[in-house]
Amino acid sequence: MLLELQIKDFALVEEVELKFEEGFNVLSGETGAGKSIIIGAVTLLLGGRASSEHIRTGADEAVIHGVFAVPDGSAARRAIEGLGIDIGADDLVVVSRSISRSGRNQCRVNGRPVTQGMLSGIGEHLVDIHGQHEHQSLLRVGRHIEFLDEFAGAEALKLREQVRSHHDRLLELEGRLAALRSGERERAQRLDLLEFQAREIDAARLSPGEDIRLARDRAVLAAADQLYAHASAAYGALRGSEANGTGASDAIAAAISEIEAILKVDDSVKGTAELLQSALAACEEAARTIRVYRDGIEVDPARLAQIEERLSVLQRLKRKYGDTVDDILEFRRRVGEELEKAASSEEEIARVEDELARVRACLGALSTSLHEVRVRAARALEDQVKAELADLNMGSSVFCVSFSAKEDPQGVPVGDRLLAVGPNGTDVVEFLLSANPGEPAKPLARIASGGEISRVMLALKSILASVDEVGTLIFDEIDAGIGGRTATAVGEKLAATSRMRQVVCVTHLAQIASMADVHYAISKVEKDGRTRTVVERLDGEARIAEIARMLGGAELTPTTFKHAREMLQAASRLRGDRAGRRALAT
Repeated sequence: MLLELQIKDFALVEEVELKFEEGFNVLSGETGAGKSIIIGAVTLLLGGRASSEHIRTGADEAVIHGVFAVPDGSAARRAIEGLGIDIGADDLVVVSRSISRSGRNQCRVNGRPVTQGMLSGIGEHLVDIHGQHEHQSLLRVGRHIEFLDEFAGAEALKLREQVRSHHDRLLELEGRLAALRSGERERAQRLDLLEFQAREIDAARLSPGEDIRLARDRAVLAAADQLYAHASAAYGALRGSEANGTGASDAIAAAISEIEAILKVDDSVKGTAELLQSALAACEEAARTIRVYRDGIEVDPARLAQIEERLSVLQRLKRKYGDTVDDILEFRRRVGEELEKAASSEEEIARVEDELARVRACLGALSTSLHEVRVRAARALEDQVKAELADLNMGSSVFCVSFSAKEDPQGVPVGDRLLAVGPNGTDVVEFLLSANPGEPAKPLARIASGGEISRVMLALKSILASVDEVGTLIFDEIDAGIGGRTATAVGEKLAATSRMRQVVCVTHLAQIASMADVHYAISKVEKDGRTRTVVERLDGEARIAEIARMLGGAELTPTTFKHAREMLQAASRLRGDRAGRRALAT
């Protein structure tokens, strides 16, 4: 709800302050007095486009402040807190907008800087302006489906919440599936390569350290003759041969025999004898070992060829996969892990596809149920709007709720069709109106008359006021082209609507102004050669005088004053409002 509006150096306004209250607030004044300036200031405060032309001549900056009551749980509060802006325990929010000639444009909410776009997002939850201005929520087709659901009530809202939840899940699954399938060609090529590498390595039947063993065996086979000769010579040196005569073991044995002769006389060389015994045993063991090694040496060209061929295979694999057989086997392990991961990825794709199909089917069923609830609600809304329009002298008008849906091969199943789906389901809802007999119903945004637009909005708002979360409704030009009984009906309708939502109305008609709880008069004055707009809150005789002016024009007579009193008395009896009684207490 709008509590205060402060405007400084904006257009013809030097400085004004307006305090609004719950219920019905009216702005009246002569044509050209500046009523539209007040509405323009509110529009700017709600995120409208700013221009240096808005700044009052002679001033460097135009400043607008608005104080709003934003109750807990309201859409406006959610929008503000969603931007990380704190709201105090008093539930008050101060919105500020300043425009300077230098082009600097500042927007603040509770002192926190925000962008124009952010301010506009907040503003659409604070005030709804109906007239030749922005912020007409019922002219934004995207809001029609929300209004219809709110009118339909709890069943529709519950189904819509389920649809939105499933739609969120649908988007999540589609995103995951797209990520899994991204670069599918490259992934398939990678899998082919991995499978080839695995097959090639597996076919080689490698064993750890095989390349080292084969290299040693090849060296032995290639030098078999030389090794045999060296082993034979070593054996001969140890055990003796025809070429060398006695060997080392014979010489050691001879030395032992001589030491034993010494021991018979002198046992001081006993340790030497023991050393020689050990040396003899070691020499004989070495001779046996070298003989076994020599006898095991074979000259085997066929085996050498096999080894060479196997080493060639290993060398080819080393060029691709690692410097050693152990490196190749480690590479094969990593290939196996990647193949397992790829297999699990395929399983994940299949699982996501299955869940996606289930979510689409469920979303289609929910959207169908929601559509049926909406159709029933739409028929009831059409009947109620028709009755409201009749009260507003638009009885020949035709209001209807249009439903449509878009075919989409990737959509959700509804009957035998696949339909595009969004967070509100498959329905595209638009309010249509024919203001004149014989004319086809057209979108509300294409109705030419501002007065007709405002009356249609009033009819809809009077029905939707109990479910619409926007706290303040501003009606401009709602009295265009009407008078008499229609004007009275419009006033009564505005007053009735104000019992559920704060209403601010710019009007030229006494029938409407007399119904207000708060009445401001807007006028132009000239001072020091400058024209400025001033705003005065009216009570008592001042209000009666303004109502009389609205009834009789420039010439005020006792009759017009009498008529003005009677009009305020009638409004007071009808509404029992305190403002009417205050105006008459003179």
